[in-house]
Amino acid sequence: MPLGGAGNAAVLAKLQAVLRKPGNEKCAECFVPDPEWASTNIGVFLCIHCCGVHRRLGVHISQIKSIRLDDKSWTSDMVENLDSVGNTAANEHWARHVPLAYKRPRPDERPDSVLREQWIRAKYERKEFLTESHPAYLCGSRSGLLYKKGKGRNEWKARWFVMNQKEGSLSYFKSRSSSKRHSSELTGCTGIQFKLWDKPLGVITLRQANACFAHDVTGHPNSLQVIAPDGPGADGRTRNIFVYSEAGRDIVEWLVAIRHARLCLLKVTAGDMLTRDFTKAGYLDKTGPTVSNGWRKRWFVLDGRRLRYYGSPLDPFELNDVDIGTTAGGYAVHDGITDARRSAPHHGITLVTPDRSFYLNSNSADEHQSWLSALRKVVECPVDAMSRTV
Repeated sequence: MPLGGAGNAAVLAKLQAVLRKPGNEKCAECFVPDPEWASTNIGVFLCIHCCGVHRRLGVHISQIKSIRLDDKSWTSDMVENLDSVGNTAANEHWARHVPLAYKRPRPDERPDSVLREQWIRAKYERKEFLTESHPAYLCGSRSGLLYKKGKGRNEWKARWFVMNQKEGSLSYFKSRSSSKRHSSELTGCTGIQFKLWDKPLGVITLRQANACFAHDVTGHPNSLQVIAPDGPGADGRTRNIFVYSEAGRDIVEWLVAIRHARLCLLKVTAGDMLTRDFTKAGYLDKTGPTVSNGWRKRWFVLDGRRLRYYGSPLDPFELNDVDIGTTAGGYAVHDGITDARRSAPHHGITLVTPDRSFYLNSNSADEHQSWLSALRKVVECPVDAMSRTV
């Protein structure tokens, strides 16, 4: 039963003491600091966004209370359970066997992230990480229906995707039957085997690919952006492929399957090297190399050391890209427009390379500082082998 008066005050004091214990000072799921919610039966402290997912699991799985708002309904048994379990012990149990390829939510995860939702459901609802099992998304191959961005502005076409880890490829076909015809083998009268080729519409080389969630640019919560070289001999040119699934679990498992395939192909030991999120993305104004060029709005993506810009966020190909080196190599980032002959916008940035200078402008003071900081970190950071991959 809930306590009142001095008894309740003692329970709340104990709750605050438990909250201050090592491991409890951050959300058990995304590690954002200062959690203000708790699952009293699981025994973990949560941020407001992860607590929302726990609520959707149902009280038969997770029972949620606010540390600040539910002060009159806390019981000593609830606090004792949090004290005896806590974030560290709970994660050692529920996340005991998380595959290296599985992507976990981060402190800066967007509130409605499909990854946040599916991470929590995988832990407590599906109990995927309790045993050292081998789920289907880690088997080395995967196929299924995804909706791919077409040429039209709001055009999305159903395509059948096939991932083959052994071949290191992710292919897509017009339909499931096309993919079956592509892989079927026949034996002719000479005894020689041959294939009925129904060629895929596209093939992505997984060894050189990157993939990340794309809710911000597609408007679909269950969407991915896959970035890869635009075919052999692309000379640095890349292609974006945007896809979405009707199910959140499906799109997360596609990402994990791609990450696992890259893990096996690249033989790396760090999960954060398998795919990466963009450092920063957003609109900037840009002017050309000559003084007479006007300012044009472009969509910029900072991906490792690559700064790419597009006509719009969903364009398949970049207009141009800059492989940013270090200060020692003649690269620099300046606050403002350094060419006195040009118009000086309020939030200008100059990116200096050995070949030319790029003049940019952001739309607000906050974005200006954010881009300035991100670009400066790149030129100040030593070049490593992974930072130059796609």
